[in-house]
Amino acid sequence: MAVIQGRPIRFPVRIGHAVAAAAVYLVRTERAAPLVAGSGLRLVSAAGRTPLVLLFVDYRVNDLGDYDEVGVALLARHRGRTGVYVHQLPVTQPFTMEAGRTLWGLPKWLARAELSIAGRDATCHLADESGRHVLTAALRTLPWRLPLRLPTTLTTLAPRDGEVLASRVRGRISGIRVGPGGARVVLGTGHPMADELRAVGLPRRPVATLVAEHLEFEMDPAERSDVGG
Repeated sequence: MAVIQGRPIRFPVRIGHAVAAAAVYLVRTERAAPLVAGSGLRLVSAAGRTPLVLLFVDYRVNDLGDYDEVGVALLARHRGRTGVYVHQLPVTQPFTMEAGRTLWGLPKWLARAELSIAGRDATCHLADESGRHVLTAALRTLPWRLPLRLPTTLTTLAPRDGEVLASRVRGRISGIRVGPGGARVVLGTGHPMADELRAVGLPRRPVATLVAEHLEFEMDPAERSDVGG
């Protein structure tokens, strides 16, 4: 058990219902490499490209509260383990920001997000607390839902203070719609998250888009290992 802002948090932390959307891109590994420099992580690469995911989540039933989240994530390896390295993770509530940083080393920061995920469409306008524009995104998938409820297991990798925190996530996804890459992203200027996405050469079109009407998962405590181990 952990205590965040005087509130006890027990493991596994449970997310009972969230709605999510994502756009998956392939970026040049050499251009994305600065995002993991000095972290002890190595990007997963095939033919010089690394998957980068823009993720949008509306959390509705959740041990950490009701909030919205936007993520920038890449596939990476550490000590032979492949996982998801979340590089940016703006959220709309301070409690989940502190919990994510403290419990799993996730790089959460406070932001303003106007997020809508409905049917085959998702839109987001993201700004920092001062109102500075970070990005505006519109995603679209094919209209048909897959008649599946898929289990999923992944590990998040989070470098922090000379360590890498690895946290296992076990979940189920249903109400899935997948598309061939219908997305438009407009980046702001002068904000680190927008500047990083511009520097990695975010393609104009993703290789795939996804919307999930129901996402639920459990997250275990982090396991720690040395960066250079």
